[in-house]
Amino acid sequence: MVSESLMPGGGVARRPLHFIIMGDCSGSMKGPKMQALNTALVAMLPHLLRWEREQLQAQLLVRILGFATEPRWHVQEPTPVAELNDRWRDLEYVRWGWTNMGPAFEAVGEVLEPGRLETRALRPAILLVTDGLPTDPPGGFERGLAALTRHAAGRLSLRLAVAIGRDANSEPLDRFRSRDAPVLVAETIDVIVDRLSEAGADRGALAQQLLQPEVIPGSGLDDDPIL
Repeated sequence: MVSESLMPGGGVARRPLHFIIMGDCSGSMKGPKMQALNTALVAMLPHLLRWEREQLQAQLLVRILGFATEPRWHVQEPTPVAELNDRWRDLEYVRWGWTNMGPAFEAVGEVLEPGRLETRALRPAILLVTDGLPTDPPGGFERGLAALTRHAAGRLSLRLAVAIGRDANSEPLDRFRSRDAPVLVAETIDVIVDRLSEAGADRGALAQQLLQPEVIPGSGLDDDPIL
């Protein structure tokens, strides 16, 4: 079991908890949906910051990936939630952009590969927000999801999905999500903020899932929640 690091003065250092937001920026998100998504994400940040301050185990580090025909990092480096809250920039839709999820999954999988996270990192969380079905070429969605879950950090991540409208509440999202995290449906734009707050800032069951130890079979880390 790895010993805990100490902060100056003898306190126990918080463990990194990576939270990756995947935001749909396809052409169908133009207008009110894109505006609502940005408003919802901005509204979620104070909840995340409050959650971080209320517990002593984790330092929340946020990345944001916008995806359409191709993925593009909106916030590429792991950023403390307090800093992100102070310098927010809106996501923008991509005109004629498709909803290709496979390449987006691959991009997230790359940043969760062995050696890319701190040795003391807790279980990552991934939040996928989309208004439509994947439009990947045949096999693209499956390849991307396999790449995301190939390594321990991606496989053990808490994967959440918020579907904007009934069309997005689909079998592919059920395949993406963790078995302990149901797809949340926002049937109207008015409830997107509530759904994202529920997905990203639950201080009950979600917090326990993120901070509980995870066992990686055969890793030698059976007594340690390190990924």
